[in-house]
Amino acid sequence: MGYERWLPSPPKVDKPRSVYNAASLAYIGDCIYELYARRHFLFPPLNIDDYNDRVMSVVRCEAQDELLQTLLADNYLSAEERDILKWGKNVTTSKSRTKRRAGVAVYNRASSLETLIGYLYLKNVKRLEDIMLKLGFSSGASMDSILKDSNENSTSSSQVAKLFKKQMATLAAQ
Repeated sequence: MGYERWLPSPPKVDKPRSVYNAASLAYIGDCIYELYARRHFLFPPLNIDDYNDRVMSVVRCEAQDELLQTLLADNYLSAEERDILKWGKNVTTSKSRTKRRAGVAVYNRASSLETLIGYLYLKNVKRLEDIMLKLGFSSGASMDSILKDSNENSTSSSQVAKLFKKQMATLAAQ
């Protein structure tokens, strides 16, 4: 399924950094990231609580941080994209509960990923799609084994993200 069929068309903005601040891009990036997660977990059909549990396991800042670490470790991002991450890491918010739970550094790195996603949504949707596929978000991938392990072992969000990455690497190798 191509992005042109399901992702809302972004507004035409040539230079998002000159129009929006990092917090604004993180705000839209959070929405786009969650949309990818919701699309990814749409199959097999489940009840709404199960959908929500699956999506929440990958949209938490701990899971986003784990996935960002994969992009960085694989040197997958361009210099411009790494610059956007640095800019987005300084996003301020009043979500103190989340910061307390995960820690400021984890929260800031997750915000930087959301900023990058928001930026790419406005600037280069094809590159956004490439990055999201690299992170494992695909409507064709099955998450059953990850979620089964996760539910049986009361797995944390960061552990789910690691399992998610492991399964996606296995699928890519096939």
